[in-house]
Amino acid sequence: MKRKTPHKQARLHPCKKIITDILLRLPVKSLLRFKYTSKSWRSLISSKHFVKTHLENSTKNPPFACHRIISVTREGNKYDIQHCSLHPLFPERVTYASYGDFPVDESVDSLRLLGSCNGLVCISINETKYFLWNPSARESKKLPDFDLKILSHSHIIEDGFGFDESSGDYKVYAASYDQLQDIAKIYSLKQDSWTRINYNNKDVILSPRTGKFVSGNLHWIRVIEDEWYISSLDLKNGVYGIVERPSILDDHSSLVLGVLNGCLSAFCCSQDCKYLDLWVLKQYGVKDSWSKMMRISDNLFMDYMLLTPLDIISQNREVLFRYRWDLVVYKLKENRFWYLKTNGFKNLHKLVHVESLVSVMANIEE
Repeated sequence: MKRKTPHKQARLHPCKKIITDILLRLPVKSLLRFKYTSKSWRSLISSKHFVKTHLENSTKNPPFACHRIISVTREGNKYDIQHCSLHPLFPERVTYASYGDFPVDESVDSLRLLGSCNGLVCISINETKYFLWNPSARESKKLPDFDLKILSHSHIIEDGFGFDESSGDYKVYAASYDQLQDIAKIYSLKQDSWTRINYNNKDVILSPRTGKFVSGNLHWIRVIEDEWYISSLDLKNGVYGIVERPSILDDHSSLVLGVLNGCLSAFCCSQDCKYLDLWVLKQYGVKDSWSKMMRISDNLFMDYMLLTPLDIISQNREVLFRYRWDLVVYKLKENRFWYLKTNGFKNLHKLVHVESLVSVMANIEE
């Protein structure tokens, strides 16, 4: 009787596995060139598994070897986008800025950076037009227009960009206001369309109109009857909620929401303006996980209102900030700031993004 051969799980050829491991360590710029080396390499580098694994490796590379800073600049009525590597900045070296190649084929009266997720950057132009852009892959997509029925009286009052992990979908949120009604919509990259949701939050936004994205939700600071709170919007189902905050924050006169290494943060000033505290929500949705990361004394910076965290903290607890138009890093161990040296950077608005192969076109359902 012939013995049956046991089923063997398909495995990569040893040579192919070595090649894959090597490619996963390369920067996006090199991988884009190698895609045209052969059909097999193009198929490998474009595969969902490779793109996901490369992104995971990029986010873990210390110290921020694959992270870049993007800045909007303006001279007169002309807007440009610049970018530079974050890696040389933390060892206190000089880094060099270069101009981006974001394609804009229309006149620009305003340009804002809404945020970045997995290497994709969301940009708002002229208040009502939205674009998704991968600066590393040099790929962009203009979103369908957010339909403002009464253009002369309507305007966007809040928006934001994030990632719905449950569906693997990138989403943009926007809400407009006119004298007759409020309209809120969520754009899905997979469906390439806007869907209207119930806009049930009438409270005034204290923080900037662009929400901070953490754990599938956008976040703002709102106030009702002189009481402030942190509101959230779940991008999965379009439902608004509230994030509980530590009661000790009641003793602070001002608050700025931010994101530090993927966690919601609160940067606030004491009522007597003697110090600044940086709080981090280590476990999303758990009130008791709010933790004070650091306290900065008032003698380091006089204009504390101009100091804003920029989403990055190193393993040595060094936090990147924007101060006026400059980039500064606060070193907790030494209790000091230093200005980052960037050649050619004309700063206006900044965000940090990670280099990735994520495509704005491959995510659209056919």
